[in-house]
Amino acid sequence: MRPLLPSLMLPVLLLGLLATAAPEHSLAQAEPPALRTDHLYSRLVAEDQAIVPGESLRVGLWLRHDPEWHTYWRNPGDSGLPTRIELGLPPGFTAGPVQWPIPERLPVGPLVNFGYSHTIVLPIDIAVPAQLDAERVTIRAHADWLVCRVECIPGEGEYSLVLPVAKEATGDPRWVADFARADRLQPEPAAGEATMSFTDETVEIRLPSHVVGASGPEPGMSIGPGWVFFPATPDVVSNTAEPRWLDTGNGLALVLPKNDYFVTEPARFEFLLARGETGTHFEARPVTAADGAGPAPVEAAGSAADAGAPGAPRLPAAPGILLALGLAVLGGLALNLMPCVFPVLFLKAAGAIEAADDRGRLRRQGLFYTAGVVLSFVAVAAVLLALRASGEALGWGFQLQSPVFVAALVLLFFVLAMNFAGLLEFGGRLAGAGQGLTQGSSDRAAFFTGVLACLVASPCTAPFMGVALGVAITLSAPAALAIFAALGLGLALPILALGWVPGLARLLPRPGPWMQTFRQLLAFPLLLTVAWLMWVYGEQTSARAMSWLLAALVGVAFGLWLLRIHWRWPGYALLALCIALPLLRAPAPSAPADRAAGEAAAMHERWTPARLAELRAAGEPVLVNMTAAWCITCLANERVALSSGAVRDALRARGVHYLKGDWTSRDAEITAYLESFGRSGVPLYVLYPADGGEPVVLPQLLTAEMVRQAIEQI
Repeated sequence: MRPLLPSLMLPVLLLGLLATAAPEHSLAQAEPPALRTDHLYSRLVAEDQAIVPGESLRVGLWLRHDPEWHTYWRNPGDSGLPTRIELGLPPGFTAGPVQWPIPERLPVGPLVNFGYSHTIVLPIDIAVPAQLDAERVTIRAHADWLVCRVECIPGEGEYSLVLPVAKEATGDPRWVADFARADRLQPEPAAGEATMSFTDETVEIRLPSHVVGASGPEPGMSIGPGWVFFPATPDVVSNTAEPRWLDTGNGLALVLPKNDYFVTEPARFEFLLARGETGTHFEARPVTAADGAGPAPVEAAGSAADAGAPGAPRLPAAPGILLALGLAVLGGLALNLMPCVFPVLFLKAAGAIEAADDRGRLRRQGLFYTAGVVLSFVAVAAVLLALRASGEALGWGFQLQSPVFVAALVLLFFVLAMNFAGLLEFGGRLAGAGQGLTQGSSDRAAFFTGVLACLVASPCTAPFMGVALGVAITLSAPAALAIFAALGLGLALPILALGWVPGLARLLPRPGPWMQTFRQLLAFPLLLTVAWLMWVYGEQTSARAMSWLLAALVGVAFGLWLLRIHWRWPGYALLALCIALPLLRAPAPSAPADRAAGEAAAMHERWTPARLAELRAAGEPVLVNMTAAWCITCLANERVALSSGAVRDALRARGVHYLKGDWTSRDAEITAYLESFGRSGVPLYVLYPADGGEPVVLPQLLTAEMVRQAIEQI
């Protein structure tokens, strides 16, 4: 055994020499290994290998996540909990706050969280006292976190770090790269203060004017659209919506919807703007009229953000406007094929036939009809944009969400139907004025027929319209109005073309005695429109209110008959009473829950943000149908596709939950959901795959086979 002693002594001597030559290295090797918990490695690390008295020591919680797992930022977003770190320090040592690196956006279905995946260090600076009588210092820490993929698991750890005291220190090569990355991800503080104001639905933030042209990783880079917004102060603004960027002429402003949990205006609001590894930290304070500043001028917006959600269409800034104009013209043209526009097209066709032999009159009437359509679209759009700027959550077709407006349309179409049917022929100035608005081939009739076409086209959303309208509401007012004007132009194109395209007018039949029969025939599509609008009115209010409106129609018919037999004053009085009562005493819209009382046994459930979030968090597949009783396209899709046996079988076979959102009456939550996909109106169909996959937006015109295939592919 003796010959083995020299061979055993040699390694021992070498280890001793290494220990005395490199004590810091031996201490580093003596550190415990990283703590392994569910889907996460963690440890307490220091940037330097030693502590220098009187200088700052930088430590950090080092986290390495399993693939697809993450922990959370200081503001976790719509769900989650921020990581917490508590240090145990010797007397005289003081620790600063956690230096949070720029986080990642972590979408989970309709929710958005903020946090970290992969490997990250959360640094903390520690002030070391100048007088330190110790050879080694032990720093302890306790941390807890929530680590999530779709499911979430809470975790915690206890750590200790022993460092020698030295006159100078060098960086620890094991962690220098991680600390360097944390440094690159530290947002720079903004040189100026931002200001913020509030409406009922939005938070408007005005950036300091100097941030335009702020330095970035490339010379000349400026903050603007394309930079990611991170709210550091929770429960103030929506975490899911991307901001609308507005050029106010004196700097940039951002507009975001309020958070669902917004309670009161904060005294200070912190947020980050970041692109890549570059970020700026801003603080905003509320302003009031007393400060001489008001809300960011939404109507002066000069640039649009690509607001949307996963799966939502996105358009580039400058070319996007031209594309949206083209889509608006195509969408308006396609509106002529929608059932809600048919009655008005019949009205205008009758006037065009009467003027078919006079090319000049046909052209003039086409121009007046186009003017009526386009001006009405622009007027409705101007009201919509003004109300949205004031904080109202409205979308295209908003006027049909009012029972008063629907009742007015019911009365108008009923009177037109009675006149066209010839059942209530009467004279007099009032009657002549009423008939002259839409009947015949006069210029005035052409113009007001165009106005009527706009009113009844609002419930329809044709192909190509969704993207165009979604872009329009994010642009400046002039650009948005131009898109709505293009939509009206597309709707008017067929009638306009009759007078300007050679040969089209020759396809019209010649006027003759048959026109009287055709005029009477037009009463029936008008009465079908009345029946549809009555149903919409009943859906918005109640069966009792609909019965009273039906009684008013009978009163209107009786009043018109009294005028026909020249009992003018009783007729006028009865007409005024039967028209005024439904308009002045229209009941308030019923709540969606009231209309959904019988849905428990139906194929679908009522959509709510909470129900959708619950299903997405559970990894369940979901089909969302955003509809309204006044949307003819929606009703046709439900009848042809969504209610078909093939679609029902596919939903059952794949375990897909079917949620339906009812926008018949105003609903701010549905409006916000539509906007998250770049839409301003219904229909909208979104299919969410299981396990948190990206949502798929289906076309606006559906077939049963199309929906079945989409369901089977998720």
